[in-house]
Amino acid sequence: MSPRGTPVGNVLIVGAGPTGLLLAGDLAAAGVACTVLERREAETSTLTRAFAVHARTLELLDARGVAAGLVATGARVRRVRALGAARLSLSRLPGRFPYVLITPQYETERVLRERALAAGARIVHGAEVTGLRQDVEGVDVDVRDPDGNRTTRRASYVVGADGVRSTVRRALGLPFPGRSAVRSVMLADVRLDDPPAEAVTVGSSRDALGFVVPFGDGWYRVIGWNRRHQAPDSEPVDLDELRAVLRRTLGGDFGMGEARWTSRFHSDERQVPRYRVGRVLLAGDAAHVHSPVGGLGMNTGLQDAANLGWKLAAELQGWAPSWLLDSYHEERYPVGRLVVRGSGALLRGALVEPLPLRAARDAVAWSASRIPAVARRLAGAVSGIDIAYPAPRGAHRLTGRRAPDVPLAGDPGRLYGLLGDGRFVLVVGANDPAVTYLATRCWPGRVRCALAGGATRTTALVRPDGYIAWACDETAPDRRAAAIREALAHWCGRPAERHHAHPAEALPRDASR
Repeated sequence: MSPRGTPVGNVLIVGAGPTGLLLAGDLAAAGVACTVLERREAETSTLTRAFAVHARTLELLDARGVAAGLVATGARVRRVRALGAARLSLSRLPGRFPYVLITPQYETERVLRERALAAGARIVHGAEVTGLRQDVEGVDVDVRDPDGNRTTRRASYVVGADGVRSTVRRALGLPFPGRSAVRSVMLADVRLDDPPAEAVTVGSSRDALGFVVPFGDGWYRVIGWNRRHQAPDSEPVDLDELRAVLRRTLGGDFGMGEARWTSRFHSDERQVPRYRVGRVLLAGDAAHVHSPVGGLGMNTGLQDAANLGWKLAAELQGWAPSWLLDSYHEERYPVGRLVVRGSGALLRGALVEPLPLRAARDAVAWSASRIPAVARRLAGAVSGIDIAYPAPRGAHRLTGRRAPDVPLAGDPGRLYGLLGDGRFVLVVGANDPAVTYLATRCWPGRVRCALAGGATRTTALVRPDGYIAWACDETAPDRRAAAIREALAHWCGRPAERHHAHPAEALPRDASR
């Protein structure tokens, strides 16, 4: 079926957090019947554990039309105080979002929920998944409601986005190897009478770690860890203890007053070995968890969903190449592994105890922040802007890399304005009717053609998740058309039955003139 026609397939998503909601919106927008099962009974969540939305995630949300609304809810932070005197600038990141947005997780969930519902997704609260079984044609999911009633739902595919304690992952029998990164982390949303000058402030001592960041509405997120008091997660947060941690790590408690929310948690470093088992896939914290340093958890899950959604829709619409759905694991598993290792290394560096090592750490951090090339790489890694996927040997230098939001001729005037409906975008440097016909008539509903807004010799096929699938600099019309056709056949499946001929043979007479 057309992505904009009658819904095709049937996907159950377990978990209505940010990852599950973005995926639901993408599937519904592509015409896939989609239901989200959420154990929590409340329609909205007040969970605010995640608060950082990085630049690459904002670009993906921008493509879906929800970035502006989310940006309006929080604070834009362009420079981050790291260890010691080091400062990491985000202001030179490429794109429309050269900052990290600080906003409560429930705001991210709100804009994603509204989008998913508007696109036709269904969200069922109070639906606890207790088990599943799959066969070659689909998956049976056991569900229990708040009254204890049990039902079984059938789906073509199931996606577990149900967090670190994922029922879906356990039902698959998958291990979750790793280790505990840090225990007894205290969180609180508080008022500050004398907030720090830096928008994002991080500090550590030999036995503690402190962190302060503004939400932009008068409330601040404060995070503290105290090596001297490793309490269980169930123990309430003592605000006096949190004040003491801030004084040890940041030189003062900033007049910390009332708290509207507190929590205590522990953080693990774990990753599941496979993101796909047959018709069941895992995303977000169900697939990987890691240190909170860097604020990468929610962002990594949202980018999992952006990678998976269009591939799953293509599979259900019947045009996906045989390898496409497996590429979800192949592309996202290395990213998850890098985040687990990188955030863990940052955490261990922050908590190093011997004073000589702490002094050396601070000196290295300060020096790195002063070297433009190194600082740019650090900012690109933390923001997600530099994430790239593997490219075949001999591919164009842009293949697998993030597509910049290049200007386009005509409405909407920029690339990311065309990436919200799950179709590929073929960006061409010259108005060539043969190429336009090839893309839009031979692969209808899968590809749209767009003219670059400036002079360029590069032709690029941009994936629905904003990465470059293929590119070339060929300018000879016949060779370029042949290369484009080969790329479209590889990425977008077989062309429509009535257009199997060479593009020049398929053109109406007046189109080739």
